[in-house]
Amino acid sequence: MRKETVPIDMASEQKTIFGIISKRQMIYLIGGGAFIYSYIPLVWGVMSKFNFAFAIIACLISAIPVAALVVLFGFFKKQKHFMFFDKYLITKYQYKNQTGVWRKGRR
Repeated sequence: MRKETVPIDMASEQKTIFGIISKRQMIYLIGGGAFIYSYIPLVWGVMSKFNFAFAIIACLISAIPVAALVVLFGFFKKQKHFMFFDKYLITKYQYKNQTGVWRKGRR
């Protein structure tokens, strides 16, 4: 039987959207953008009473944590395990439910 080497990484995600990002990453970007879009008008309304520049800075600072989580879960890989960070966390938390109490002998 002949063996052929494949020049492409068959285990990685397919970059289907413009050849740049995958569907999973696009869902993270849309979800994070929608979440930021939902609370930024509230931050703008509260902070615009003080100063225009202060309101812009407050909006940018309040969007940083959501953007950081989107980038962390969507785009960073856990190199040791060869999986993205969100899948790694799901796998790690499911492991706790799979451990059991093992007894020797009869019940």
